[in-house]
Amino acid sequence: MKIGVFHPHRLPISAHNYIDNIVRELNEMKVECLLFNEGDLLLPQDVDLYWDPRAMGGGPPYKMLSSVDKPLVVTVHGASSFALTAKEHFSSIKSFLVGQVFKLKHLYEWRKFRCRCDAYVSVSSYGRWEISKYLNLNSDSVTPIFHGVDLDLFKQEVVSSDRRPYLLHVSQYQPQKNVDRIIEAYARLDVVNKPSLVLVAPQYPDVTCLPDGVELIREPQSHIELVRLYSGATAFVFPSLHETFGMPIVEAMACGCPVVTSNVTACPEVAGDAAILVNPRSVDEIAAAMEELISNEALRNDLRQKGLERAQQFTWKRSAEEHLKVFERVIHNASNSK
Repeated sequence: MKIGVFHPHRLPISAHNYIDNIVRELNEMKVECLLFNEGDLLLPQDVDLYWDPRAMGGGPPYKMLSSVDKPLVVTVHGASSFALTAKEHFSSIKSFLVGQVFKLKHLYEWRKFRCRCDAYVSVSSYGRWEISKYLNLNSDSVTPIFHGVDLDLFKQEVVSSDRRPYLLHVSQYQPQKNVDRIIEAYARLDVVNKPSLVLVAPQYPDVTCLPDGVELIREPQSHIELVRLYSGATAFVFPSLHETFGMPIVEAMACGCPVVTSNVTACPEVAGDAAILVNPRSVDEIAAAMEELISNEALRNDLRQKGLERAQQFTWKRSAEEHLKVFERVIHNASNSK
Protein backbone atom coordinates (compact mmCIF):
# COMPACT_ATOMS: atom_id res chain seq x y z
CA MET A 1 0.00 0.00 0.00
CA LYS A 2 1.15 3.51 -0.84
CA ILE A 3 -0.26 6.55 0.93
CA GLY A 4 0.22 10.18 0.04
CA VAL A 5 0.54 12.02 3.39
CA PHE A 6 0.11 15.78 3.65
CA HIS A 7 2.84 17.02 6.00
CA PRO A 8 3.18 20.82 5.87
CA HIS A 9 6.28 22.56 7.19
CA ARG A 10 4.47 24.58 9.85
CA LEU A 11 2.56 22.50 12.36
CA PRO A 12 1.93 22.52 16.11
CA ILE A 13 4.30 20.22 17.99
CA SER A 14 1.42 17.91 18.91
CA ALA A 15 0.47 17.43 15.25
CA HIS A 16 4.09 16.76 14.27
CA ASN A 17 4.30 14.16 17.03
CA TYR A 18 1.13 12.43 15.86
CA ILE A 19 2.03 12.34 12.16
CA ASP A 20 5.65 11.30 12.66
CA ASN A 21 4.76 8.43 15.00
CA ILE A 22 1.95 7.05 12.85
CA VAL A 23 4.08 7.27 9.68
CA ARG A 24 6.96 5.49 11.45
CA GLU A 25 4.69 2.67 12.60
CA LEU A 26 3.04 2.37 9.17
CA ASN A 27 6.48 2.07 7.59
CA GLU A 28 7.21 -0.77 10.02
CA MET A 29 4.09 -2.48 8.67
CA LYS A 30 5.44 -2.14 5.11
CA VAL A 31 3.11 0.72 4.19
CA GLU A 32 4.92 3.24 2.02
CA CYS A 33 4.14 6.82 3.05
CA LEU A 34 4.95 9.52 0.48
CA LEU A 35 5.05 12.88 2.26
CA PHE A 36 4.22 16.14 0.51
CA ASN A 37 3.78 19.72 1.69
CA GLU A 38 2.13 22.97 0.71
CA GLY A 39 5.12 23.97 -1.43
CA ASP A 40 4.85 21.00 -3.76
CA LEU A 41 3.26 21.84 -7.10
CA LEU A 42 2.29 18.24 -7.77
CA LEU A 43 0.92 15.64 -5.37
CA PRO A 44 2.32 12.09 -5.33
CA GLN A 45 0.49 10.26 -8.14
CA ASP A 46 1.31 6.58 -7.68
CA VAL A 47 -0.64 6.12 -4.43
CA ASP A 48 -3.65 4.10 -3.32
CA LEU A 49 -4.98 6.77 -1.00
CA TYR A 50 -4.39 10.31 0.28
CA TRP A 51 -4.34 11.14 3.97
CA ASP A 52 -4.53 14.61 5.48
CA PRO A 53 -3.68 14.06 9.17
CA ARG A 54 -3.75 17.65 10.42
CA ALA A 55 -7.21 19.25 10.21
CA MET A 56 -7.01 21.24 13.45
CA GLY A 57 -9.55 23.30 15.37
CA GLY A 58 -12.28 22.87 12.78
CA GLY A 59 -10.04 23.77 9.85
CA PRO A 60 -10.68 22.05 6.49
CA PRO A 61 -8.45 19.57 4.64
CA TYR A 62 -5.69 20.79 2.34
CA LYS A 63 -7.36 22.55 -0.58
CA MET A 64 -5.44 20.70 -3.33
CA LEU A 65 -6.96 17.42 -2.10
CA SER A 66 -10.43 18.50 -3.18
CA SER A 67 -9.74 17.39 -6.76
CA VAL A 68 -7.77 14.15 -6.30
CA ASP A 69 -9.14 11.04 -7.99
CA LYS A 70 -8.04 8.60 -5.27
CA PRO A 71 -9.72 7.86 -1.90
CA LEU A 72 -9.24 10.54 0.76
CA VAL A 73 -9.05 10.13 4.55
CA VAL A 74 -8.81 13.13 6.88
CA THR A 75 -7.93 13.24 10.57
CA VAL A 76 -9.95 16.00 12.22
CA HIS A 77 -8.45 16.78 15.63
CA GLY A 78 -11.48 18.71 16.87
CA ALA A 79 -13.50 21.87 16.47
CA SER A 80 -12.65 23.77 19.64
CA SER A 81 -13.25 27.20 18.10
CA PHE A 82 -16.87 26.14 17.55
CA ALA A 83 -17.37 24.17 20.77
CA LEU A 84 -16.05 26.73 23.28
CA THR A 85 -17.36 30.15 24.19
CA ALA A 86 -15.35 33.11 22.88
CA LYS A 87 -13.97 33.88 26.36
CA GLU A 88 -12.78 30.32 26.85
CA HIS A 89 -11.16 29.95 23.44
CA PHE A 90 -9.79 33.37 22.47
CA SER A 91 -7.24 35.29 24.51
CA SER A 92 -8.10 38.76 23.18
CA ILE A 93 -10.79 40.72 21.32
CA LYS A 94 -8.53 40.82 18.26
CA SER A 95 -8.07 37.04 18.22
CA PHE A 96 -11.84 36.63 18.69
CA LEU A 97 -12.62 38.80 15.66
CA VAL A 98 -10.04 37.01 13.54
CA GLY A 99 -11.41 33.72 14.81
CA GLN A 100 -14.95 34.56 13.74
CA VAL A 101 -13.76 35.23 10.20
CA PHE A 102 -11.88 31.94 10.11
CA LYS A 103 -14.87 30.00 11.46
CA LEU A 104 -17.05 31.23 8.61
CA LYS A 105 -14.26 30.58 6.13
CA HIS A 106 -13.76 27.05 7.47
CA LEU A 107 -17.43 26.18 7.24
CA TYR A 108 -17.52 27.41 3.65
CA GLU A 109 -14.41 25.43 2.71
CA TRP A 110 -15.74 22.25 4.33
CA ARG A 111 -18.58 22.31 1.79
CA LYS A 112 -16.08 21.15 -0.85
CA PHE A 113 -15.04 18.13 1.20
CA ARG A 114 -18.10 16.68 2.94
CA CYS A 115 -18.96 14.62 -0.12
CA ARG A 116 -15.36 14.22 -1.21
CA CYS A 117 -13.87 12.58 1.90
CA ASP A 118 -14.23 8.81 2.08
CA ALA A 119 -13.58 8.59 5.83
CA TYR A 120 -12.54 10.64 8.82
CA VAL A 121 -10.45 9.85 11.87
CA SER A 122 -11.08 11.55 15.20
CA VAL A 123 -8.82 11.26 18.24
CA SER A 124 -11.59 10.17 20.66
CA SER A 125 -15.28 9.34 20.76
CA TYR A 126 -15.91 12.83 22.11
CA GLY A 127 -13.96 14.18 19.14
CA ARG A 128 -16.24 12.25 16.78
CA TRP A 129 -19.30 13.81 18.42
CA GLU A 130 -17.80 17.30 18.29
CA ILE A 131 -16.80 17.33 14.64
CA SER A 132 -20.05 15.66 13.60
CA LYS A 133 -22.05 18.33 15.42
CA TYR A 134 -20.14 21.48 14.55
CA LEU A 135 -18.77 20.60 11.10
CA ASN A 136 -21.87 18.69 10.00
CA LEU A 137 -19.95 15.50 9.22
CA ASN A 138 -21.64 12.11 9.03
CA SER A 139 -20.74 10.43 12.34
CA ASP A 140 -20.92 6.99 10.69
CA SER A 141 -17.93 7.94 8.55
CA VAL A 142 -15.82 8.98 11.57
CA THR A 143 -13.60 6.42 13.33
CA PRO A 144 -12.26 7.40 16.76
CA ILE A 145 -8.63 6.33 17.28
CA PHE A 146 -6.64 7.26 20.37
CA HIS A 147 -3.15 8.69 20.16
CA GLY A 148 -0.24 6.75 21.56
CA VAL A 149 2.55 7.69 23.93
CA ASP A 150 6.21 6.71 23.80
CA LEU A 151 6.30 4.30 26.75
CA ASP A 152 10.06 3.83 26.37
CA LEU A 153 10.46 7.52 27.17
CA PHE A 154 7.49 8.31 29.40
CA LYS A 155 7.98 5.94 32.31
CA GLN A 156 8.31 6.22 36.05
CA GLU A 157 11.70 7.39 37.26
CA VAL A 158 13.11 6.86 40.72
CA VAL A 159 13.13 10.20 42.52
CA SER A 160 15.07 11.33 45.54
CA SER A 161 13.27 10.78 48.85
CA ASP A 162 14.25 14.27 49.99
CA ARG A 163 12.69 16.04 46.99
CA ARG A 164 10.43 18.97 47.77
CA PRO A 165 6.75 18.12 47.23
CA TYR A 166 4.96 19.88 44.39
CA LEU A 167 1.80 19.78 42.32
CA LEU A 168 2.32 19.98 38.56
CA HIS A 169 0.49 21.35 35.55
CA VAL A 170 1.77 21.12 31.95
CA SER A 171 0.17 22.71 28.90
CA GLN A 172 0.83 24.89 25.89
CA TYR A 173 -1.09 27.83 27.29
CA GLN A 174 -4.54 28.66 25.94
CA PRO A 175 -7.52 29.95 27.95
CA GLN A 176 -9.14 26.52 27.68
CA LYS A 177 -6.27 25.01 29.70
CA ASN A 178 -7.84 26.65 32.76
CA VAL A 179 -4.58 27.78 34.37
CA ASP A 180 -6.16 30.75 36.15
CA ARG A 181 -8.60 28.49 38.02
CA ILE A 182 -5.76 26.13 38.94
CA ILE A 183 -3.88 29.05 40.50
CA GLU A 184 -6.99 30.25 42.32
CA ALA A 185 -7.69 26.76 43.66
CA TYR A 186 -4.12 26.41 44.87
CA ALA A 187 -4.30 29.76 46.66
CA ARG A 188 -7.34 28.48 48.60
CA LEU A 189 -5.56 25.39 49.93
CA ASP A 190 -5.17 25.36 53.69
CA VAL A 191 -3.10 22.26 54.39
CA VAL A 192 -0.12 21.46 56.55
CA ASN A 193 3.17 21.42 54.63
CA LYS A 194 1.51 22.76 51.51
CA PRO A 195 3.46 21.68 48.42
CA SER A 196 4.43 24.18 45.76
CA LEU A 197 2.63 24.44 42.43
CA VAL A 198 4.80 24.12 39.33
CA LEU A 199 3.15 25.43 36.16
CA VAL A 200 4.84 24.55 32.87
CA ALA A 201 2.85 26.89 30.63
CA PRO A 202 4.68 28.30 27.61
CA GLN A 203 2.98 31.44 26.26
CA TYR A 204 1.22 32.10 29.57
CA PRO A 205 0.77 35.88 29.83
CA ASP A 206 3.32 37.90 31.80
CA VAL A 207 2.17 38.27 35.38
CA THR A 208 3.40 40.65 38.04
CA CYS A 209 2.17 38.71 41.04
CA LEU A 210 1.53 35.04 41.74
CA PRO A 211 0.45 33.45 45.05
CA ASP A 212 3.22 32.22 47.31
CA GLY A 213 4.37 28.76 46.32
CA VAL A 214 3.57 29.08 42.60
CA GLU A 215 6.47 28.59 40.20
CA LEU A 216 5.78 29.53 36.58
CA ILE A 217 7.95 28.01 33.84
CA ARG A 218 7.23 29.77 30.56
CA GLU A 219 9.90 28.00 28.49
CA PRO A 220 9.10 24.74 26.67
CA GLN A 221 10.56 21.70 28.42
CA SER A 222 12.19 18.72 26.75
CA HIS A 223 10.55 15.32 26.99
CA ILE A 224 13.32 14.18 29.32
CA GLU A 225 12.68 17.13 31.63
CA LEU A 226 8.92 16.49 31.54
CA VAL A 227 9.47 12.87 32.56
CA ARG A 228 11.48 14.10 35.56
CA LEU A 229 8.75 16.56 36.51
CA TYR A 230 5.93 14.04 36.13
CA SER A 231 7.78 11.36 38.07
CA GLY A 232 8.52 13.63 41.01
CA ALA A 233 5.15 15.35 41.37
CA THR A 234 2.67 14.69 44.17
CA ALA A 235 -0.12 15.04 41.60
CA PHE A 236 -0.73 16.26 38.07
CA VAL A 237 -3.51 18.86 37.85
CA PHE A 238 -5.11 19.12 34.40
CA PRO A 239 -8.74 20.33 34.67
CA SER A 240 -8.92 21.50 31.06
CA LEU A 241 -12.13 23.07 29.77
CA HIS A 242 -11.78 21.28 26.45
CA GLU A 243 -9.74 18.38 25.10
CA THR A 244 -10.39 16.06 22.21
CA PHE A 245 -7.63 13.83 23.61
CA GLY A 246 -5.34 15.31 26.28
CA MET A 247 -1.86 13.87 25.80
CA PRO A 248 -0.46 15.18 29.13
CA ILE A 249 -2.98 12.97 30.97
CA VAL A 250 -1.43 9.84 29.48
CA GLU A 251 2.14 11.11 29.84
CA ALA A 252 1.60 11.77 33.55
CA MET A 253 -0.02 8.36 34.13
CA ALA A 254 2.83 6.63 32.28
CA CYS A 255 5.27 8.30 34.69
CA GLY A 256 3.35 7.12 37.75
CA CYS A 257 1.88 10.52 38.63
CA PRO A 258 -1.63 10.65 40.18
CA VAL A 259 -3.93 12.72 37.96
CA VAL A 260 -6.70 15.26 38.52
CA THR A 261 -8.53 16.07 35.30
CA SER A 262 -11.88 17.26 33.95
CA ASN A 263 -15.18 15.43 33.87
CA VAL A 264 -16.00 16.96 30.47
CA THR A 265 -15.06 16.50 26.80
CA ALA A 266 -12.50 13.69 26.18
CA CYS A 267 -10.73 13.84 29.55
CA PRO A 268 -12.82 11.17 31.34
CA GLU A 269 -12.69 8.96 28.24
CA VAL A 270 -8.89 9.04 28.22
CA ALA A 271 -8.40 8.86 32.00
CA GLY A 272 -10.86 6.04 32.64
CA ASP A 273 -10.94 5.17 36.35
CA ALA A 274 -7.30 6.20 36.82
CA ALA A 275 -7.90 9.84 37.82
CA ILE A 276 -9.98 12.13 40.01
CA LEU A 277 -12.52 13.87 37.78
CA VAL A 278 -13.71 17.40 38.59
CA ASN A 279 -15.92 20.08 37.15
CA PRO A 280 -13.28 22.29 35.50
CA ARG A 281 -15.36 25.42 36.06
CA SER A 282 -15.55 24.82 39.83
CA VAL A 283 -12.56 26.21 41.71
CA ASP A 284 -13.88 24.48 44.85
CA GLU A 285 -13.82 21.05 43.19
CA ILE A 286 -10.31 21.57 41.83
CA ALA A 287 -9.08 22.68 45.26
CA ALA A 288 -10.79 19.75 47.00
CA ALA A 289 -9.14 17.26 44.63
CA MET A 290 -5.74 18.85 45.21
CA GLU A 291 -6.23 18.69 48.98
CA GLU A 292 -7.38 15.07 48.86
CA LEU A 293 -4.32 13.94 46.95
CA ILE A 294 -1.96 15.94 49.16
CA SER A 295 -3.35 14.38 52.34
CA ASN A 296 -4.24 10.84 51.22
CA GLU A 297 -1.20 8.70 50.44
CA ALA A 298 -3.31 5.56 49.92
CA LEU A 299 -5.32 7.33 47.23
CA ARG A 300 -2.16 8.55 45.53
CA ASN A 301 -0.76 5.03 45.46
CA ASP A 302 -4.03 3.63 44.08
CA LEU A 303 -4.22 6.21 41.29
CA ARG A 304 -0.53 5.78 40.54
CA GLN A 305 -0.98 2.04 39.96
CA LYS A 306 -4.18 2.48 37.96
CA GLY A 307 -2.52 5.16 35.85
CA LEU A 308 0.48 3.00 35.04
CA GLU A 309 -1.85 0.21 33.88
CA ARG A 310 -4.09 2.59 31.93
CA ALA A 311 -1.16 4.16 30.08
CA GLN A 312 -0.14 0.78 28.65
CA GLN A 313 -3.24 0.90 26.42
CA PHE A 314 -1.97 3.95 24.55
CA THR A 315 0.72 2.89 22.08
CA TRP A 316 1.55 4.32 18.68
CA LYS A 317 1.67 0.80 17.25
CA ARG A 318 -1.92 0.17 18.29
CA SER A 319 -2.97 3.56 16.96
CA ALA A 320 -1.26 2.92 13.61
CA GLU A 321 -2.91 -0.51 13.30
CA GLU A 322 -6.31 1.14 13.74
CA HIS A 323 -5.43 3.76 11.10
CA LEU A 324 -4.40 0.99 8.71
CA LYS A 325 -7.79 -0.71 9.14
CA VAL A 326 -9.48 2.53 8.08
CA PHE A 327 -7.19 2.91 5.06
CA GLU A 328 -7.72 -0.70 3.96
CA ARG A 329 -11.50 -0.40 4.29
CA VAL A 330 -11.59 2.80 2.25
CA ILE A 331 -9.44 1.34 -0.51
CA HIS A 332 -11.53 -1.85 -0.57
CA ASN A 333 -14.78 0.12 -0.81
CA ALA A 334 -13.37 2.32 -3.57
CA SER A 335 -12.26 -0.68 -5.66
CA ASN A 336 -15.68 -2.34 -5.25
CA SER A 337 -17.51 0.77 -6.36
CA LYS A 338 -15.74 0.94 -9.72
